[in-house]
Amino acid sequence: MSVQSTSLELFAFEEGKTFIENIAVRTDGTLLLSTFENGRLYSLDPNAATPKAELVAEFPGANGITGVVANSSNVFTVTGGDHKPFRFTLGSMKVYTVTFEEPGLPAVVKTVAEVPDAEMLNGIAALPSRPQVVLSADSIKGRIFRIDTSTGAVDVAFSDPALEPNRSVPLGVNGIKIFESHLYFANSAKGFFGRVPIGPDGSKTGDVEIIAHISGDINPNNAYDDFDIARPAGGNPTAYVTAHLNKVYSIDLVTKEQKLFFGGGDSKAVLHPTSVATTKDGKSIYVVTGGFETFGGPAKGQVVEIPI
Repeated sequence: MSVQSTSLELFAFEEGKTFIENIAVRTDGTLLLSTFENGRLYSLDPNAATPKAELVAEFPGANGITGVVANSSNVFTVTGGDHKPFRFTLGSMKVYTVTFEEPGLPAVVKTVAEVPDAEMLNGIAALPSRPQVVLSADSIKGRIFRIDTSTGAVDVAFSDPALEPNRSVPLGVNGIKIFESHLYFANSAKGFFGRVPIGPDGSKTGDVEIIAHISGDINPNNAYDDFDIARPAGGNPTAYVTAHLNKVYSIDLVTKEQKLFFGGGDSKAVLHPTSVATTKDGKSIYVVTGGFETFGGPAKGQVVEIPI
């Protein structure tokens, strides 16, 4: 079974070696795309007549970058390191800031912290009350790191068995988002979407609650990845969660009802979707993908817009 609503592929890398891992939206609507291609961050204007990916920054010591999140209108935090399949070289994970000082000038990249104990910093979220402080998910060890990008201080905000992986998929906690005093997360290996209450400093203040489970057997071709939270017109707050091989689920955060929102079956509209960001007007989502049909095959990462 597949669900096909209207979608528009805004862009796809053609050279076959660029896996898009994460996405953030700037205040002007421009998209930032993190990739597993030589540790590069790209910018893309989705409203251009022919959107093109423009190289914004490369990162010292990283051949793959993972999370990207806004700290302010012109400063973003990016995580990355020495990428290997499903993990990073131990000791290589770093945290960077990217500052856009003025239009037309190159972005300024700064290494703000090293996290040698992290095996894979993946999903990322900024604390609403202290946006210079970010939470970053260690997908291998099931921990949430807390990094102050202004001081370089790093510690573990919390860990929980619900964040850990198992043998079905090597990645546990994957995407994370903060919404209404909860940290929402997807666990790829265990196949569930959940939330945990947190305090203003990102510390855990209560128990994990499981909201939804992925349909079917969990494996690398059927696993949750990253997501975003939006409020469709007239609806409840909803998480739009990507799932390999080719799906996006919607999960109502109030009723906890999960639906197949987009893709599935033999659809190739989104190939190995990895992350989601909501458009500035809140009427659509952007879905980014690894862009490959088989593991190890050409990666032609896509940016696809889907109305909600």
